Amino acid sequence: MIFGGAFFVFNDVLVKLATSTMPIGQLLLIRGLFAITLVIGFITVTGNLKNMKAATKPIVILRAACEVMVTLTYITAIAQLPIGDLTAIMQATPIIMTIFCAVFRIEIVDLPRWLAVFLGFGGVLLITQPGGSSFTVYSLFALASASFVAIRDLITRRISSEVPPQIVILTTTVFAAFGGVIIGAGETWSMPTPLEFSYLAGAAILVSIANALMVTAYRSADIAILSPLRYLVVVWAA
Repeated sequence: MIFGGAFFVFNDVLVKLATSTMPIGQLLLIRGLFAITLVIGFITVTGNLKNMKAATKPIVILRAACEVMVTLTYITAIAQLPIGDLTAIMQATPIIMTIFCAVFRIEIVDLPRWLAVFLGFGGVLLITQPGGSSFTVYSLFALASASFVAIRDLITRRISSEVPPQIVILTTTVFAAFGGVIIGAGETWSMPTPLEFSYLAGAAILVSIANALMVTAYRSADIAILSPLRYLVVVWAA
């Protein structure tokens, strides 16, 4: 969980560098193609080609659909917000996840955890400052992304341990790349420079590793233990 968060933030740095010169849809497609190639190669090396059918399981596809929404809202936000501010807003994820756990009776949420939720929500309000000059529509995109992350991670726990993490990541990556194609329909694309290609290749490697670590974590430990560790990404972002 700790290293997964770190790799996600390092991916964010490369993506933010790329968004300064490249349309979002083109970015998602190119990063996705790099990631798909990487993941298929890893699946082949590890002998998991026989498990490829699991990539079409409904719950795996549902997780991938959530990941697309995470990516679209997050990339839109990161293009306009400082990484430090965006990362801080994303810390609403454990709070949202706790609320979902209580509402859908996934885990028992006692009074101390509810108090922590309200305190955490107060912290998010201090960061986003609704009504203040620093609050923009991109802050809402960041909060939407945090909500989709919570839903995605709860779905991850429901995926059978018989499905290898790299199969889950492959479906997710394919969906994300397809999202780039949809967005790109309204964009003007140009040939990326070698530097831009290097940013996206590096981002593909980092986001693939981060996803694998997160899937493994959420299928191996309780949400209550893992969620607080998300706050360490603030250190990496800083």
